Amino acid sequence: MAKHRSPKKAPFPNKFTSEITQWRNGDTTKPDPLFILVINNIAVEKPFGSNNFVADMGTGTSADRALFSSRAEYINKNLFGEWPDQAERLLADSPYASKIKLWSMYIWGLPSNGTTSMVGEFGPGLDRFLKPRRDAVVGMLANIGMSPDIVFVVTNSSTCSRSSALGTTDDDTRGGVPVTYDGGTITHRFYHKIPGMVAIHKNTEDMTAAHEFSHAFSSYSNGFITDLYRDSDLYCHGTIVFNRKIGRPIPDNFAIYHDVNYLSDKTRNSIGYGNMQSYNSELADATVPALMDRYWDGLMKSLHDKMTKAYIMDRVAAKVSR
Repeated sequence: MAKHRSPKKAPFPNKFTSEITQWRNGDTTKPDPLFILVINNIAVEKPFGSNNFVADMGTGTSADRALFSSRAEYINKNLFGEWPDQAERLLADSPYASKIKLWSMYIWGLPSNGTTSMVGEFGPGLDRFLKPRRDAVVGMLANIGMSPDIVFVVTNSSTCSRSSALGTTDDDTRGGVPVTYDGGTITHRFYHKIPGMVAIHKNTEDMTAAHEFSHAFSSYSNGFITDLYRDSDLYCHGTIVFNRKIGRPIPDNFAIYHDVNYLSDKTRNSIGYGNMQSYNSELADATVPALMDRYWDGLMKSLHDKMTKAYIMDRVAAKVSR
């Protein structure tokens, strides 16, 4: 297996052991089907940006591998709407669901350092959340010879448990499917420059995987799906926010996307907007929170709002057609 090295990082070992589970093989007629990968985190950076790395999930023991496998199973089922009482079927609702590839890869026999650390921790001031280390994730994928569209990095962090995601950096120099949005055009690109990525804790449950996937699968240049439970976002990076707008009074219409007019959600179901200045697109079910809102209030019943779900379905369709 070819190894790609960077002079700024420690050399990647020539030998390591891996165990791959093929949960879904997707479209086997294509060399690059839409691909979701679940991988274990070898080391955690404590705290983020400190250059201090602590061993995480890379022991290779049967217990560690079983724990990782259980998280991969959870992610697989959650993305495809297969857990009991789960209302949002997400990827299973795509007519191209069978074309999506989902594998997990557990790796061991690697040192704990900046090359193998794909997750960093943020402290109490930011609610103890986990964040993908973008460059390290990209480097790891190159070293192991994988090129997923989305990667979930599973961690067993002892101090931080909140998951987070970074969106996809589209390859805007290559083709895609253009669609209208608010009088302009966004393009669901066939390919990415940097995959969307999720740092997810081993204790994560409920609808968290589907929520974080929706961030990661969205695009910084062609519509970022952001959180709806706050007026600002830490990870929008100044790009197009697709599913949230700011202003009062709330207008009747939220946006025209792909030639469909979507209404505004004026009540935010039972939660209410309170002092917030942002507002959202119409809900699929007014009795439960949107999946990008306080989805934990709805447990397994939370659903994507109508426009966000349409966006994800369109993006799936574009990527499986490449």
